[in-house]
Amino acid sequence: MTEAELIIIGNGMACQRLLAELVQLPNRPASIVVFGAEAKPAYNRVLLSSLLSNELPDDAAELASTNWYAEHGIELICDDEVVLIDRERKLVVSRHGRYRRYQQLVLACGAQPLTPAYAKDSRGNLSPGICHFRNWQDLATLRRAGQQRHHAVVVGGGFLGLEAAEGLRKLGMQVSLLQRGAYLLNRQLDAAAAGLLQQQLSARGLNILTHSEIDQLSYKQGQIQSVTLTNKQQIKADLVVLALGITPNISLAQEAGLKVNRGIVVNPQLQSSDSSVYALGECIELNGETFGLVAPVNQQATQLARTLCGKPTVYNSEKTATQLKISGIALSSCGDIAALCSNADSFDACTEYLDCALAQYRRLWWRGPYLVGAVLYGDTRLSQQLSQLINQQQPYHGCRSSLVLGQADTKASEPFALSNPKQDAA
Repeated sequence: MTEAELIIIGNGMACQRLLAELVQLPNRPASIVVFGAEAKPAYNRVLLSSLLSNELPDDAAELASTNWYAEHGIELICDDEVVLIDRERKLVVSRHGRYRRYQQLVLACGAQPLTPAYAKDSRGNLSPGICHFRNWQDLATLRRAGQQRHHAVVVGGGFLGLEAAEGLRKLGMQVSLLQRGAYLLNRQLDAAAAGLLQQQLSARGLNILTHSEIDQLSYKQGQIQSVTLTNKQQIKADLVVLALGITPNISLAQEAGLKVNRGIVVNPQLQSSDSSVYALGECIELNGETFGLVAPVNQQATQLARTLCGKPTVYNSEKTATQLKISGIALSSCGDIAALCSNADSFDACTEYLDCALAQYRRLWWRGPYLVGAVLYGDTRLSQQLSQLINQQQPYHGCRSSLVLGQADTKASEPFALSNPKQDAA
């Protein structure tokens, strides 16, 4: 039985970024083995919606070819997930019976999509006509559905739900999107920005229903026919796509006896409760926080690569700006927008800019002289500048109206006067 200096479980975006960092560093592990559950090497999950709508060819999502792994001396094992970690013997076992020993182990297991009870059959599997939109197999399923079916219901008004809905609409399907909350992207946007988004997407042909949840599904001869909402409204559907969020994939770590909570618990060096086992990406929990965006995971990969090469480095979580593009509509947010929108006591002033003709909107939240949140819609060029202000937490004493218009110096030091009332219009 061969022993690897490093084994990585999971061949998603987090793993690939870690490998890309490792191969550039001196003293990298000489022997690296990667186990992936999917049948193909790592790909850019963010581009799945563009592939679904045929805006990009499939190879545009490829992060590295199989030749790349070979050229860097990395053994890639696809379509064979690890099912057991024996920490005492430092051994992993795969579904197809591969046994490999390790010196260091990295868990990059990702996350699982949430599945409501109504979408499961008696065995806990997805019922007919229901799928997620998260991996390459889901993409293939939706492509087939786009050719054979006509009415889709997408459940979830987050980024993935909106992307799936737009992709299916572009394939020619009639699409209804259900959002449980009051407005779309409620963790990234405020009500005004979400209203602009809903207006634009509705004009393209999406049927968007907020405050809406599925109560039950109606089948005929094993084929889904419609969904009934909790308000008794019935919607025609021969396909239901679930995009209700994710939960960290902790089962393998839990069975191995590692400390878990919502995610695999790690310290700032991304080290688990076992000193030989590290973790990064969507599967981890650090200081009570979990991670579902690309930017923080890329930062984790950079720091962990240095640690694995003998230069222990601490990962510091920052409030990086979330930049999204939904079918050509640019969005950005930074700060805890959901908390700011739900708790008026968490800030004491806002600065806003709205151009209805250009469909551009910006809102800044302030606590004293500090910028604590920002939402940009339609034009996100200020995103990096504003996220730096939020992360650095330096007091801003300049003209706030100029800042929201993109004309201010972030190092402004004019005397600060607290804005009152709570909202200033630019």
